[in-house]
Amino acid sequence: MEDIERIIRDPYDDVKISLLISSKSYEDFLKLYNNLLSTSHGIKHIEVLVKIDDSDERYLRMLENSPFQFKILSYPSYNKVYSNHVFFNDLCKISSGKLIWPLYEDCSIIKGDWYQCLNEYVDNNLYKDNIFNIAIPMDNGKGCKQICGANIITREWFNFFGTVSPFPNLDRWLFELSRKVGRYIGVSEGKLLSHFPKGHRTLSKKQRKELFYPSLEEYINKFKKNKVCR
Repeated sequence: MEDIERIIRDPYDDVKISLLISSKSYEDFLKLYNNLLSTSHGIKHIEVLVKIDDSDERYLRMLENSPFQFKILSYPSYNKVYSNHVFFNDLCKISSGKLIWPLYEDCSIIKGDWYQCLNEYVDNNLYKDNIFNIAIPMDNGKGCKQICGANIITREWFNFFGTVSPFPNLDRWLFELSRKVGRYIGVSEGKLLSHFPKGHRTLSKKQRKELFYPSLEEYINKFKKNKVCR
């Protein structure tokens, strides 16, 4: 008889890094997937979690033949870009990795090995509570002093705050929150570099003032009041 503990354990309990992808089209997903494969070496213990709008079987066929473990969520796009945070939060809830990377399909790594770089932050005990955010700089010469589109949070970050972001502009949320609580780690441009096409604001200045920043203050205060986070 097989060992019951082995049978009932989470089959993904060896995952180190979870890649969360909210996919708008299979073609865009494939482009991102190929970029991730071409900019990493020796991949082990990685899972891909993808949210799709319909039951496109191409995702399943492709991921079944990939080096990644995977999970697929399929449900309507709701309010599209304005529901991005809902998709990423749902994916994060079923992820298993120690590091969690919410990925936009228009992201590409243009320098460095993302797997080797991020692996250095798995179980490295930077902080007692292991709550922090890693930012990958973009290719515009501003490094990590700006809002970066590629942010990787720890499992403990998600467990403590209970969300990747309560707003669709994840990049601004993670940048602002991690810097305000002193848990922002910027990767050097010489080590890793990402590229994003020029985007547009999801929330207006008025919406950020009335909704975004008051909510941000609540999360900052929650962190400061927690005695474990010292």
